[in-house]
Amino acid sequence: MDFKFHTHNIHLFAYYLSEENDSNGDYRKDWLWKKCDEIVAKILKPETKFHIKQHLDLENESEEPWANLNKYFAKTDDYHPIYVQPHGYFTNKKDEKIDPSSKTAVIYPVELYDSYGLGLQIISPKYNTKIVNTRDIVLVNPNNCLILDVKKQNNYFLSQTLLVTIKLERGQQLKHTRNKGKLKQIADNYINSLFSNNLRKPQFNRSGELFGSPVFEYGIIRAYQSYNHIIIQFIEDDKSEEQFDKYYQQLLDLFFFRAKIIHAYKQIRKIEKEAKKKSREIQSEIKDTQISHDGSLDLDKIQELLIELPQFSVEHAKNLRIIKEYQNIIVDNTRNYTDKIYEMMSNFSGEDFSFLEVFTNRTCHPFQDRVNAAVQFFQLDTNLINNAIDSIRGQVAIEQARRERHLQTTITSLGIGIAVAGNLASSYEAGVTEKHKQIPFIEKPIKIPFDIPHFATSFTVSIFFGFIAWQAFSRFFSWWYKEEQLTKSRKVKFNLFGFLQSQQNQSEKNN
Repeated sequence: MDFKFHTHNIHLFAYYLSEENDSNGDYRKDWLWKKCDEIVAKILKPETKFHIKQHLDLENESEEPWANLNKYFAKTDDYHPIYVQPHGYFTNKKDEKIDPSSKTAVIYPVELYDSYGLGLQIISPKYNTKIVNTRDIVLVNPNNCLILDVKKQNNYFLSQTLLVTIKLERGQQLKHTRNKGKLKQIADNYINSLFSNNLRKPQFNRSGELFGSPVFEYGIIRAYQSYNHIIIQFIEDDKSEEQFDKYYQQLLDLFFFRAKIIHAYKQIRKIEKEAKKKSREIQSEIKDTQISHDGSLDLDKIQELLIELPQFSVEHAKNLRIIKEYQNIIVDNTRNYTDKIYEMMSNFSGEDFSFLEVFTNRTCHPFQDRVNAAVQFFQLDTNLINNAIDSIRGQVAIEQARRERHLQTTITSLGIGIAVAGNLASSYEAGVTEKHKQIPFIEKPIKIPFDIPHFATSFTVSIFFGFIAWQAFSRFFSWWYKEEQLTKSRKVKFNLFGFLQSQQNQSEKNN
């Protein structure tokens, strides 16, 4: 659908952590500023290459929670933007005049608490009315450069809001002002045209009014893969446009608090998802190592598991600490967001900010519930891991005792078997010698150095009865140990029953 408009302006609000954090991976300090240079180069295509860092003061840290980064002005001074046009760029420090017939980028670099903020406006040339088609919209966002973190891989990038203001041709204003369905069709078409096909489009969220103009919001937070926060606002007259410019600085702060909340929530979801995956793997390992094919514990695998489980428990405790930090971030910035709304209400009485209030009144409450559920998961899972460690250690001790007992039984019964075999061999030797003495016609025994049949018979008989004795006593000792353990178990159960009975009687007396 083609439509006419007088102005077509894009306002990008982007935020990036200014401090390195080990849990977020490698830190690229100039990432946000390089993205700004790329946008200016691709959209405005200035005659000379633009580097925003040349205009910034990033060395001197401010003690205030908010600071202007334009190096030509004081750190704590008011907002002072940098203007970029195809034929040059300036900071307006000498009241340079802006060419209204040329597309302009207005850049607001600021420092907000622990982050850098970037307000970037792409202002279309004034007095330029034309029919906008799909190709014209695509040229505003070449290679999806307005989406700073397309792959969503930079954990230091908090979030961004893309606000597009469209001023329709007067004829279409009169036609569509009362028809929100038509305006939504224009907004949907704009979103589809703005992003290339290889980028998932954000889903429509809701509509409302802001500064007296109809707005349409896109981006559902739970749809993580396609989430990008985009607001399409239809400016009806010059007064509405002036109102937007008046609130711009407050919006830069307001969307920062929103970005902090969204980033904290996403990080919590990411940590919880990875922890649940690891927890399932650990539970599977515990299940696989409990019983081997012969019915005994696999001590080697369990020893490895006993090394891994405490490390996993420590990692869980670390993640729980990080999640609670993010929980505090959500609470603090929810309060900051609400306070900023109240500040805007007091400064601009009579304005309706209900569209912006929905975020804290409706969206943030599920965040808190989800975070509480994540905290509870880590606490319960940590307790489960610690109990598993104690249980496995107990099983290992029992298995080791069982193996030692089995070895002791084997040695004892084998010793008895050897003793029986030795006694039988001696008795057999004595019996054969006595038999030779009783033969009358042999006056003197014939001395044979080694009687093979006699030795073989003696050896076979002794081994046979020794083996029987070994097996018999092995079974006897095993039976005797089981009976002893059963007796102890009955005593424990009886004592436990008596203890519970006494506790019950005591409670009845107290009642």
